[in-house]
Amino acid sequence: MTTSLSSRQAARWSVVALLLAFVGSLLALPAEAVPAQGIRASYANPVRKADGHVDAKATVDRLRAMNADTYAFLVNKSTDWADLEQEFLPAAQASGLAVWVYLVPPTECPGGTSCAEYLPYKKDYVAWGQAIARLSVRYPVLKAWAMDDFNANTSTFNTTYTAKMRNAARAIQPSLDFYPVVYANAVTQSFVDSYAAGIDSLILPFRDDPYRNTLWTGSLRSQLDQVVARLASKSRKAILMVYASTLSRTTITPDVEYVRTVTAVGLEYAAAGKLAGVIQYALSLTPGRAQSGDERVAHTGNSALVFTVHPDNATTAGDYAAASATVRLDAGSTSCRMVVWHTDDRPATSPLGYHAKQAIVGGTQVWERDVASEGTEWYTSSPIDITPRLSGGSATLTLRLYEKKAVTSYSVTARMDDISLTGCHVANPGFEADGGWTYGRKGGDVLTGRHTYDPVYSTSVHSAVGSLYGG
Repeated sequence: MTTSLSSRQAARWSVVALLLAFVGSLLALPAEAVPAQGIRASYANPVRKADGHVDAKATVDRLRAMNADTYAFLVNKSTDWADLEQEFLPAAQASGLAVWVYLVPPTECPGGTSCAEYLPYKKDYVAWGQAIARLSVRYPVLKAWAMDDFNANTSTFNTTYTAKMRNAARAIQPSLDFYPVVYANAVTQSFVDSYAAGIDSLILPFRDDPYRNTLWTGSLRSQLDQVVARLASKSRKAILMVYASTLSRTTITPDVEYVRTVTAVGLEYAAAGKLAGVIQYALSLTPGRAQSGDERVAHTGNSALVFTVHPDNATTAGDYAAASATVRLDAGSTSCRMVVWHTDDRPATSPLGYHAKQAIVGGTQVWERDVASEGTEWYTSSPIDITPRLSGGSATLTLRLYEKKAVTSYSVTARMDDISLTGCHVANPGFEADGGWTYGRKGGDVLTGRHTYDPVYSTSVHSAVGSLYGG
């Protein structure tokens, strides 16, 4: 008996030793081998066939190539529900791709707010939820349903009706989550306290609220920190939505670097357990598509410095957006001259005295041009001697759009490019590469940043997101 017991104990200790060794090997993995945490998703803009139906296989293949683990299927066109049920969910189930059904609210229904053309369940969102739940029972990869622009439709989605929708769906599929789309300025503590019991996670689009743009990313972390803290008070999390396609009523389309920057921050927060994940807004899954309307971004190349004031946005005199870099004398040089290429979209018939393009060196303004002084072509400044503005052979060069008078609805998009210097130099004078310049603003309605046109944008942004999602 004694010998037999010792043998069993020895065997058990051998198993324990093997388990400890396995755990130790996992702990020893390099940091890059640890999988990214959180949802890695994309929304809408699938590959479509010539007849307008969703090409399920091609869409799933592109999502998998992008390292996405989740897809939010937008139901909007009359054929979408059938495509989801008959083609997409079977393909997603076979590949293990998680799916959310993404619905539109009354303010976005095809045919108007009555939703009479929103098929098959029209304005009965309880019925929509129940139907989605039944699909989830058939296809377990269907994990959640989402409602677009939820906070703009709280007259429909009050707390009582929201709970009714979610409960009706969960009575059929208890694990089915509900995700409302809510913008940062609407995620108040009052909203969280009122709605937390009726939602699971919250989709948070980033658009630099209260300013609507896909250019400026400087407010991202502060907005995330505020929303994360408010949701944490009710044990809820946000899913960051990144605009990988044009946001309505914006001046500048998102470029690849914008998407990369916002996505990277979102994944960082997800890895820290602060966000539930990241989802791309309408990233086109069809390869080779260009950015729309951005062909004149640059004087030469594909990148330039851009400044904007959006229509219907008020500014205050003294507001500005600026880009700054250090200009330095070349070795052996004793003088420095500068030429600036510039353009804007305001014709010469526009009012003068409001928006001014400026160059400042060493704290002194050395050049200015009103946006209404010329037409809409690219122009060059006269050579500017900035030698007296240098101190010890260098100075800070600042290019900016400055508000000389307040405006309430006087939009402009201005660009600068190809900063030509003689006897001196500055990093990245053509803005073709990232880096070399820092960006700032006084008054959030005036924006600036480096912007790049990409003739195969959908391919490039797919690759950039794929690298981050796979990292």
